[in-house]
Amino acid sequence: MIKKLAGFMWEAVVWSLAVVCLAGALAGWGHAAEVQSTYTETFETPGSNEGGWTWGGDTDYFVESNGNPGRYLRDSGLVTFTPRASTSFGVASVFTGDYYQRNVVSVGIDMAIPYVSGGVSGRTVTLILLNDNDTPADLSDDWGAFKVTELPIPPTGVAGITGSTDILQWIRYDIDVPSSSSALPEGWTWFSRGYARRSGPWGRLMRDVDHVGFILGDPVPRYPLLAWDVAMDNPRITTISVQ
Repeated sequence: MIKKLAGFMWEAVVWSLAVVCLAGALAGWGHAAEVQSTYTETFETPGSNEGGWTWGGDTDYFVESNGNPGRYLRDSGLVTFTPRASTSFGVASVFTGDYYQRNVVSVGIDMAIPYVSGGVSGRTVTLILLNDNDTPADLSDDWGAFKVTELPIPPTGVAGITGSTDILQWIRYDIDVPSSSSALPEGWTWFSRGYARRSGPWGRLMRDVDHVGFILGDPVPRYPLLAWDVAMDNPRITTISVQ
């Protein structure tokens, strides 16, 4: 009788373990996986410029080699206080739109500064995201938010020359965008044309980002007017989907 009872108890233990293992396997099969994907505009295809990336002047041009790697966008005749590598105003693209729905986690770019006519030591890169208030041709009512990072702007000067083409000192930047945040994230500041102020809420901005820019400096201080030679490559946006 004792032997039969012991056998029964052992069979019950084995059966229970089997049920637990099966339940674990089923749970694993049904678990949703997060998949991260990044879209990059490499500029490698002539005529391709998703988002209309620009330095904001009228002298942008493409260079066929020595980018990061390959083809890249450069402006050697820019005169400004703070250069900004950005999407063009009024141009919808993969870099704009509903960040919340797409679960955007970061945007990035590669930049270089072959030359600048004055001192820029201490400047860091700022990311700015703007909403055009449904008037893309009127920049006066744009609003959004910016984040002054601790990432230094690229070093000035070139690393060398290949033939007649500069070898640039490329720096890669990827900046987090908390698109699912319920409030203005820490480190971000509201922005409206001409002055900094609250313009939110953050959720509204994340539902309709119309402009993305990487500024070589803080947008608030007054910097001296300088001549710049600046370059960009590989603007990118990273999202996470659940599958």
